[in-house]
Amino acid sequence: MSTVISVLAALIVLSIIVVLHELGHYCAGRIFGFGIVEFSVGMGPAIIKKEKNGITYALRALPIGGMCQFYGEDQADTGDGKAFSCHPIWQRMIVIAAGPVMNILTTIILATVMLMTYGEYMPAVNSFSFENSPAEVAGMQSGDIIVAVDGHELSYYNEVSSLIRAADSKSMTLEVIRGGEHIEIEIKDFYSEQEGRNIIGIVMEPVRLKQNFFGAVAGSFNYVWQMIKDLISFFDMLLHGQVSSGDVAGPVGIVSMIGQAVRTGFETVLRLGVLISANLGLMNLLPLPALDGGRLVFLIIEAVRGKPVPPEKEGIVHFVGLVLLLCLVIFLTISDVRTFIIGG
Repeated sequence: MSTVISVLAALIVLSIIVVLHELGHYCAGRIFGFGIVEFSVGMGPAIIKKEKNGITYALRALPIGGMCQFYGEDQADTGDGKAFSCHPIWQRMIVIAAGPVMNILTTIILATVMLMTYGEYMPAVNSFSFENSPAEVAGMQSGDIIVAVDGHELSYYNEVSSLIRAADSKSMTLEVIRGGEHIEIEIKDFYSEQEGRNIIGIVMEPVRLKQNFFGAVAGSFNYVWQMIKDLISFFDMLLHGQVSSGDVAGPVGIVSMIGQAVRTGFETVLRLGVLISANLGLMNLLPLPALDGGRLVFLIIEAVRGKPVPPEKEGIVHFVGLVLLLCLVIFLTISDVRTFIIGG
């Protein structure tokens, strides 16, 4: 029974994130006077339907996602001022981009709440790994919390190791918090010939560091930027064949992760919500068919050409993109199920 409840809770959490995406499209459309046919929460047969101001609002049976359907969205210019295609290009671009932007805004809000309420795990000095280590000689002390390396503010615990490895071994400045005060410490000559890498000689432990409102807002923007860099890194690895199916989760895998997070506690759900919301927003902005980014590409082409691409041709491109996307989803779903059976 607890597993069923966890799965249902996971579907609801995932649906909320998707519905917020659709709500972005809806709000922007209402602002600019776009005709909206239907706004639905969930999928499948409608449980509740209500019409107001010509818009059908529906609650559907399956707690999976949602939909915002615009009038004349996939048609040529109908001559009707409320039709999607009749609005200026800049308005259509805003409406299409509003979904991903809403997800990114949701990420910023959730991350701000998370950083204020729970904080982020940051690296603190537990002890020194050997006598007269470069860190100890430079004046670091047990309990120092490292928050920046050479001016680069840390986003998460593990980031410090890669930054130290990439630093100039002749001189590096660490910013630490000691007794509530920010202190800069310069560490010199910390390249280890024996290890063949930079080593400053500390044993780290994770420590929660909560932020005030302004620090949390700044940290949330840093979260989004870090995820953009991670996404770029992922596609770089993908192009070089360094990504396997086990590195990517499909719908079943995502629901499973959220279900486990629900059983763990609200903090884990919140952290996973930040991750999923950011990735949904950023992925949708990619210039790929069937995604919002792909539709934006066609609007850019229309702006350059001075006339739209014929709807049937654009429709074919998006259809092919959708089929490929569904094939990817099916492949990842099979991979998820296989993983669960093997891990079983």
